[in-house]
Amino acid sequence: MYLGRFFRLFIAVAAVLQSSSDAFAQSKEDSAFMARIVHAALNDGHAYRQLGALCKEVGPRLSGSDQAERGVQWAQSMLSSYGFDSVYTQPVLVPRWQRGSEDRVTLLSENLPKLYPYLSINDYNCESYAEAHPKPNLQGIYALECTALGGSVGGSVLGPLVVVNHEREIDSLGAIGKIRGRIVLLNRPFEKDVINTFEAYSSCVTQRVNGAPICAKYGAVGVLVRSMSHRCDLHPHTGVTHYEAGIDSIPIAAVATGVADLLDWLYHSQWNEARIEMQLGCQTLPDRWSANSIAETRGRELPNQIIAFGGHFDSWDEGEGAHDDGAGCMHAFEALRLLKSLGYQPRHTLRCVWWINEENGLRGATEYAKLCAAEGEQHVAALESDRGGFVPRGFGLDSNLMALIQPYQPWLAEYGFGELKPGGGGADIGPLKRQDASVGLVGFIPDSQRYFDVHHADTDVFENVNRRELELGAAAVACMIYLLDQQLD
Repeated sequence: MYLGRFFRLFIAVAAVLQSSSDAFAQSKEDSAFMARIVHAALNDGHAYRQLGALCKEVGPRLSGSDQAERGVQWAQSMLSSYGFDSVYTQPVLVPRWQRGSEDRVTLLSENLPKLYPYLSINDYNCESYAEAHPKPNLQGIYALECTALGGSVGGSVLGPLVVVNHEREIDSLGAIGKIRGRIVLLNRPFEKDVINTFEAYSSCVTQRVNGAPICAKYGAVGVLVRSMSHRCDLHPHTGVTHYEAGIDSIPIAAVATGVADLLDWLYHSQWNEARIEMQLGCQTLPDRWSANSIAETRGRELPNQIIAFGGHFDSWDEGEGAHDDGAGCMHAFEALRLLKSLGYQPRHTLRCVWWINEENGLRGATEYAKLCAAEGEQHVAALESDRGGFVPRGFGLDSNLMALIQPYQPWLAEYGFGELKPGGGGADIGPLKRQDASVGLVGFIPDSQRYFDVHHADTDVFENVNRRELELGAAAVACMIYLLDQQLD
């Protein structure tokens, strides 16, 4: 009897030791392959050159625009040139808003020529304005750096300025008639002491998204919004805005942070009688067909199980969409290319997706999830990169995946790829999760401190992307896709 127990114990211990040995061997193999990924990304990467081609040959890619459609054609040609197992598009009907004639926001006052010598005094927080802004003409007319918000109506309005820093102020001023007939500057800034800049963005972006109806219900004729950025400069940041049924639709534009500081200073000084004129030529046209762009490598063991990863292909019409989200698209493309170039045969089907219309509709992601469901496709994981091409800081993983990937934290850290954090997800992969809760989501997290310097602005151009940081991001994404493919059943 005792011999039998000893034998069973021996077998159990041997099994544990064998399992530990196998796990150790697999870990060494995984580490070695990740080293090859990093080496290939940094020594023979294609992400930077293809991002340059996208930015310079195509440029901005606003949903529904001719440039966006040229971009989809470029994507198909470029992706097809790499010999992936399949490259195709998914048709998507997208909204079509266009800026039209040049946006103009003008500051009017007979007394304002006297203001210029005082622009650099301590009361004014943005010294760059005094250095860079052209002097006004003799009639006291200042053209202010602005950009219409995506979805705004066009029109020409004129009114006295009122500055508010919180939605509660709109309610209190509106209740006593101080909003009616005026142009409102919504001037809530980023919170400087919030380390995660995306949290700072979230805390004040509602003034951009919902500002027009909030002010219009109290009789405002137009709205200006402080650009969503920590940086004080003269580059306004656009972004989507919305209207509400039953409330007048009024023009809404963003002004540069330097302009917002100036207007706030003016409003609280002796020049508070200044008036604002807004002239926006934007309009909304009928929807137009566009497409998601997809490339994939077929899985050898589980071809019907899909790991999707990508970014959004559309951008705003300001800048070139280099960081937002050309970089994310290149992270995904390069991850698929790197694995293929290294001869890796994936267990699951690996699918690179460039979703269309994230910026002003999310229709590409919604249609993707819908079509996948209709075709009975099974996604086991999805990764999104939509935070720019900056140096890697880690990944957010939901609870479905954290336990599987956590043991590999030391290997990721070895290459500077950062921490694994609870969370995961993104706008374009969210519809997959809502459709099937079993799908594991991953969000790539690069450094965020400079992202909102360029987000939705004319400074989001290829020249502001660091090659090495972009390549490190692509290597990090490729390593994560490799680990997901190895660990998921």
